[in-house]
Amino acid sequence: MDIIAEEIQYYKANRAAFISQHDGKHLVIKGQQVAGIYNSNTEAVQESARLYEPGTYIIEHPLLLK
Repeated sequence: MDIIAEEIQYYKANRAAFISQHDGKHLVIKGQQVAGIYNSNTEAVQESARLYEPGTYIIEHPLLLK
C-alpha cells in the first residue's frame, strides 16, 4: 500500500474522533498521524508545502454534518 492510501485509511478509521476533536479545522495527516491543525485550507496548504515533500501527506477537513 502506498503512503497516501495508508493516510487516507488512517483518516477514515479516525474520522469520528477527528470530528469530535477538530470539527471544522484542516488537518494535515502524514505518516498515519496528525502533523498539523490549521484554521484554513490555505494555511494548511502553505505550511505543509513548506515542511513536506509533495505527495507525502494529505489535508482533510472533518466536519460534523448537521
